Amino acid sequence: MLKRGGYQKKIWYRLGLWPALPPKKPNIKRIWIQAVSVGELSSIGKLLEEILEGAQHEIVLSGTTSTGLELGNERFGERILAHGPFPLDWFPFSGRAWKKINPDLAILVDSELWPEHFRQASKRNIPLMVVNARLSDRSYSRLKSVPFFWPVLIPQNLKVICPSERQRSRWQDIGVASENLSISGNLKIDASDFGILQIHEKNELRSEFGFDEESIILAGVSTWQEEEKMLISLTQRLRLENLDLRLLLIPRHAERRMEISKVLESSPLPYQMRTKSKKAPPDNVVYLADTTGEMTELLQVADLAFLGKTLPPNQGGQNPIEPIALSIPLVVGPNYQNFRETCADMFEHGCALRCADQSEIIKKIIALIQNQKSRDQMQDASKKWMDKQGSPTSFTLEKIHSLLS
Repeated sequence: MLKRGGYQKKIWYRLGLWPALPPKKPNIKRIWIQAVSVGELSSIGKLLEEILEGAQHEIVLSGTTSTGLELGNERFGERILAHGPFPLDWFPFSGRAWKKINPDLAILVDSELWPEHFRQASKRNIPLMVVNARLSDRSYSRLKSVPFFWPVLIPQNLKVICPSERQRSRWQDIGVASENLSISGNLKIDASDFGILQIHEKNELRSEFGFDEESIILAGVSTWQEEEKMLISLTQRLRLENLDLRLLLIPRHAERRMEISKVLESSPLPYQMRTKSKKAPPDNVVYLADTTGEMTELLQVADLAFLGKTLPPNQGGQNPIEPIALSIPLVVGPNYQNFRETCADMFEHGCALRCADQSEIIKKIIALIQNQKSRDQMQDASKKWMDKQGSPTSFTLEKIHSLLS
């Protein structure tokens, strides 16, 4: 909390002091959804929209990070019953929040396990569900090593909806009963259902970034430490070879802006930070999109992209679905453990390229920049891959309705 900052806002919510909510209405079910941060909230965007379209449910939405809370308020604030920080998972705070919110169903996103939150639900006989349930290699290894904690962490009534068979096996390995497990596919597939920009809108964005219409734009998607350095160095190298390459950097954590700007200052390339001015000077080369919640719009100008958190020493990988949903050829480093099944399927279908190390990343990015035909083939493969994914949201909604009934 101290490291990330922004936690002082509505701090009383974290102590369980949520405001009094209106009494429940007859035949209306109240659902409490906890989505930690921007990524989790984005993944359930379509699910939330579908729930809110019906008149049978009211939503209380909580989050943990300040950026996630801001995005939740911006997107859903006026349409939900209440929105605020998740209470600290200790009985005085959790108990107060549960008494105020009084839900009919509690939903968590991805891999959250809060023992006191679960205890409060069990105490009230309220059903619990984890959607898009994913255990990273690290979390899975840790949980496997402490089987004596499973009864505390995994309540018997916990329903878990997983994005893949591999994830289903992991949750079963840590004590979730097989009858409480199901597979929906990745909700982030449906979360990618966003507005596609028209050609003139893309050109307007290019102009805003200070990029020419004919420039080739490489995007760094949700980048982490060391990855910006690699992309900046590559851009500088190729421009010295008279290639009109421009770089769009979208870091995973916008608060790293000063760290990244120092790297840019040590480079001869002109750059613009979006938080200082959206409009960059003509002939700008690097555009640092150091804002939150804009990635899917800004990314649409890119001709190809590199997936962040996949270059060592970073591990885990960021969500590859958004660039693929936009039909952007994607280059992925060796560390994509958090999306292993999804990435493997993308590699097999030819819409993303796996690289063993930094030198291969650079080699494949250069090859794509120099070969329009290869980029076109990957765009076609991306469209076909998206078409075959179905609707994980519909499956999850059916499970929610089943529990509430």
